[in-house]
Amino acid sequence: MHAPERRPVVVVTGALAPYTQVLYRALAAALDHPLTVLACTAREPARQWALAAADGYAFSVLPGLRWHRDAVRNLYVNPSVVPRLAVLRPAAVILNDFSPTVAMAALAARALRTPYAIRTDGVPETDAGARSPAHRALRRAIIPGAAFGLAPSEGSRTLLASYGLAPGRVLRAPLFSAWEPRPPLPEPEARPYDVLFCGILNEEVKGARFFTDVMRACAGSGRPLRVRVAGDGPLRAEMEARLGEAGIPTRFDGYLAQDALADAYASARLLLFPSRGDVWGIVVNEALQSGAAVLASPHSGAARELLEARGCGEVRPLDVADWARATLALLDDPGRRAALRVAAERALPDFSLACAVSAYRAGLAALR
Repeated sequence: MHAPERRPVVVVTGALAPYTQVLYRALAAALDHPLTVLACTAREPARQWALAAADGYAFSVLPGLRWHRDAVRNLYVNPSVVPRLAVLRPAAVILNDFSPTVAMAALAARALRTPYAIRTDGVPETDAGARSPAHRALRRAIIPGAAFGLAPSEGSRTLLASYGLAPGRVLRAPLFSAWEPRPPLPEPEARPYDVLFCGILNEEVKGARFFTDVMRACAGSGRPLRVRVAGDGPLRAEMEARLGEAGIPTRFDGYLAQDALADAYASARLLLFPSRGDVWGIVVNEALQSGAAVLASPHSGAARELLEARGCGEVRPLDVADWARATLALLDDPGRRAALRVAAERALPDFSLACAVSAYRAGLAALR
């Protein structure tokens, strides 16, 4: 890339999220090119994020067609991305995940002789391309032509490699919390809640019904725990009824804005994360930085590559009786939780905004 031209680096993404807004602000400050972000939609319906205006970078939403299939699946067709890129004449394009819009952006970049990168947090276990010829064709149209890849996990690196991008060209750009905890953190034994659940209240991805079963099993053993549930979704009424029937004192917050999350995480000793298929699971990062212990299923990148790999959390298969025992064991063992906190403090600097920005800069610098 040739800095004096001051052509922008353009990001094409589905929608902004709290952590990507923080990332793009930091990236814009670190690059020697202007940064422009083109989004396929202003907000996904399953998300209730209230985001501040873009700060330090140009941002616009592309007109086009949008199909929001469920909480985690969205399809975007924004042909306007092609003339926008033609006008912007970017120095480089960074594509986020896979959609017809992203495929059109990749083709436009090739026609403009502009290098592009592909970023995904997808993993082989949840890859739609493994089951759908259409999704597979989409990935094959985008990934092999990328100058480099950006991935938060080894699973994402493996996915990109499976579609033809050499692993050595994939840089690790970790996911990170969009907010910092407010010191001083309360001592774990002084926190008002034993257990926290944070996320969309559904079963197919977040395991909210499983969580309810575990809390009822703990109560059935004579230990009704103090529970906090931060989030909303289709299972909220069921959870309220079943936890209430079991005599479990539970606070339901509903959706919490980003500025309220620090207090929520710092109010509990233990986060339960019974994911059935999160590509990463940023709630793990948020809990660890807040001094809470984490018990998670193995079905997320954070469980495999942060909790297990760095020894800073418990990871167990989804069995209700086993999770009830593990929950009570962790709550009854302050020494074990203290050791997990120390391990988390060692690990978290490798899962930071600074590491993510460094990866983006390294990939773009190699294009010069």
